[in-house]
Amino acid sequence: MAFLKYSLVRAALFVVPFVVFLLLGIGGVLSAVYACIIAFAVSFLFLRQQRNAAATDVSDVFGGRKKVRVSQEDEDAEAEDAIDEAQRVEEEYPEFHAPDSDKDA
Repeated sequence: MAFLKYSLVRAALFVVPFVVFLLLGIGGVLSAVYACIIAFAVSFLFLRQQRNAAATDVSDVFGGRKKVRVSQEDEDAEAEDAIDEAQRVEEEYPEFHAPDSDKDA
């Protein structure tokens, strides 16, 4: 909703000066250029909060959904992390690795 409000305000900030410049007889292209500059300047200076709210809305829509794990996935991830950590410790410190019972036989 914030994006829609911000877009409408920006459109009004463009249309009003554009129509005024057209009525003054400046010409279509120059009226558009001047109106664009005025709309940009006014929105940049005075519409910071609305711009940030609109950016948040857009980010929420196109930013993707946050991944939600179920409890089983959490348990699986913890088990995988534990196995990975054990393998890393074993590789880094082989002297602390207990000998396997298969090697003794």
